[in-house]
Amino acid sequence: MDPFPPPQGLPPHVPPSPRVREVGGGAIAAIVCGAAALFLILLVPVGLAASSFAQQLAVVVGAQGAGAAPAGSELVDRLQSGETRYTFPAALENYGDGRYSAQCPSSYVEGCWQSAVFTEADCGNVLITLGFSNDPDGFEAERTDSMVLRDVVANEPTPVVFGNDGYEFGWVADVVCQLAES
Repeated sequence: MDPFPPPQGLPPHVPPSPRVREVGGGAIAAIVCGAAALFLILLVPVGLAASSFAQQLAVVVGAQGAGAAPAGSELVDRLQSGETRYTFPAALENYGDGRYSAQCPSSYVEGCWQSAVFTEADCGNVLITLGFSNDPDGFEAERTDSMVLRDVVANEPTPVVFGNDGYEFGWVADVVCQLAES
């Protein structure tokens, strides 16, 4: 005899098993392909942007070296005077193509940084402040030096070639037109 007989008057009831919906193989493949496509769509632009940024950073900050850039490359980065925020308005071009290598003193074993300033007005004496650092993420110079450029003509490239073997990064920090004393 059944220890738990069904109540009298009601037929035994077995609940129907729930219907299981399975995801088909085609749907799984479509989801995987869609996720891979989305990943590539996001990865490619980010990779290209990172590569471009790395190239520009190498030219602007760390393009130290006496030799010329690989053949066929034109490594020039230009900042307009509004972007440089120098005391005396001037645009700046940083070169990685070795165009001013002959102006680099041989005393710099690691070579020189090569730039040119384009002032917006003529100036008899332009004081260039140079910044140096070993911190790739730093915006503050660990050391500063200066140089004076004479008889600078507006909107013409005035080479600024400088080196410092003790630092990995160097840049033109400021441009000031020195007024003649009266």
